[in-house]
Parts: sequence; structure tokens; C-alpha cells
Amino acid sequence: MKVKTIDDIAREAGVSKATVSRVLSHPELVRPQTQERVQRIIDKYSYSPNHLAQGLAGTPTKTIGVVIDELSNFFFIEVAEGIDRILSTHQYSMLLCSSKWIEEEETRLVQSLIASRVDGVLLASIKPQSKSMELLTRANIPFVVINCIPDDPSISFVCCDNKKGGHLAALHINNHTRDQTIIITGFAHQTIEDRLEGFKGKLDNTETLIHYTQVETQQDGYNLVPTLIKEQEIDRKTTFLFVTNDNVAIGIINALTALKIPIPEQVAVIGYDNIRISSIARVPLTTISQSITESGEIAAKNLLKLITTKETTHTLIEPFLVQRESG
Repeated sequence: MKVKTIDDIAREAGVSKATVSRVLSHPELVRPQTQERVQRIIDKYSYSPNHLAQGLAGTPTKTIGVVIDELSNFFFIEVAEGIDRILSTHQYSMLLCSSKWIEEEETRLVQSLIASRVDGVLLASIKPQSKSMELLTRANIPFVVINCIPDDPSISFVCCDNKKGGHLAALHINNHTRDQTIIITGFAHQTIEDRLEGFKGKLDNTETLIHYTQVETQQDGYNLVPTLIKEQEIDRKTTFLFVTNDNVAIGIINALTALKIPIPEQVAVIGYDNIRISSIARVPLTTISQSITESGEIAAKNLLKLITTKETTHTLIEPFLVQRESG
């Protein structure tokens, strides 16, 4: 199929080129009915304005697009800090945006970055195979996926070895005698699936493992504790909690502390990520570290190498246990 231009999209939709541009970059300025009609045609042809970028680009923009999942998550802020440390050293600017864990938003942001003529993209993809990766590949924009391992082996990535991280959490818990073990997960994502698989693969007793899902924020963790008391009697049964996100783990620690439930004597907690504030939680958090800021630095270095050499890189970050007072 011949690559469609903005003129083709505008002609088929019966609108001006300016309207198509607004749908791509500022859809809130377009009437919903018109926006829907134009977007339907854009989706039909998987259109992105990369050809405009190629036509207009005389020199590099020295700008890198960074798409993360969640601006309020300390993990992604620390990743972005590592990225910026490298990019600023090489006189690149960073365009930071958040998909809010919404696949359609991720696609829209990538389309906008392509239209903005960025020199490359660092993408925290929601899925290991996505339309946003297809758009970047078709647009010939160098990109590196972070916090996810793509299905396509030709795509560069930087990601923690999450299965090994799950192993480490299980081996740590195996060394402690408890009445019960509970695992608490948040957003459905490849990284969480891998942590869960690794954890179950090494845990001594998985038959009685209790699993709570969709606990996604620090507030969710705080709110979960009364449920755990009511349903699992964690105030009476000695319990080990493996929480696959430090933010949630800190919320749980705050609630346990407020209720004067002893940590780790009654309830022990191990998190995942080793975000900076985990060391200064009310009870400092035992956690699995994935060297967050350094991961951002590596991703930025690999992208700059990809821009200049076209060399694909696959980087698995080695996780390690950080022992603190919570468990």
C-alpha cells in the first residue's frame, strides 16, 4: 500500500490539512464528530506524519522523546532522572510525557513525538508488542524500550531481569518461618507477570500462597490493610507480604504502623524497585533493587549509540536484594 500523506487523510476525511494536524497534536481543539471521523481514517492507514518530519528535517533537533507510564510513580521519575543526566551531558533536550497506562494514549504520544521531529524515543511500553513500536519503526525513528522486553528481537531494550527478581524475593522469604505468605500486585504488565512467575518458581510452599491484584498506588496499599486484617487475619497470623511495587509497600507499612501492628515481628514486608524513599519509610523497606537511575542512564546511552551506529542492544539489569528493617 502506498504511504498516505496528510493531504490524503484530509481529502478522504473532507477536512483541511490543519484540522488533521490538530487531531494529531491538539485533539481537544477539534469538534468530537470531526475528530472521530479523522481519527478513524488515521487508524485505517496507521498514518503518522513521519514523512513530514523527514521532509522538514535539515538538521537534528537534539531532542529525545521519553514516554513513561506514570508521572506520579517514583520509579519512573528516577528513571527519567538517569535519562536526563546522560542527555544533558550530550546537549540533548528531553520531551517527557506519560501514557497513564493507557495504550491509546501511548500511541497518540508517539505520533505527536514523530510529528515533533524528535531524534529518538525512549518508550516505557505498556505491552511487549504495540502500535507505538510499529509507528516508530515505520517512521525510521531510533527507539529503545524501557521496563519491558519487546517480542521483536530487533528492537533495543533495557529491562530488569524480573524473573530473577522474583526468585530473590522467594528465596528470602523461604528463610523465614511464617503462618502465611501473601503476594500483592498492581497493574497488569509483563514485568509483574515475570516477577510472579519467578517468585512462584522458587517459593517453597505455593499451595497456600494468597494473591491480591490491582493494588496500584500507595493509597491503595494503605487501604488494603484493613481488608488483609479482616480476610487473612494478618494481625493474628504471622505473615510475609511480597509487594511487587515499593510505592504500594510503603502505603502498607504506613497503615500497619498506624494500627500498631509490629513490623517485621507480626507482618514482614518485601518490596520491589528500591526507589529512593524506600530507605526512609517509617520502617525502612527490604526490597529488590533494579538500579533504577542507572537503568535510565543505560537506556539513554544505548539510544544515543543507536542513533549514530544503528546498533541494537539488549540490556538485562541484574536485580539484587537490599535488606532493611521491614523483613
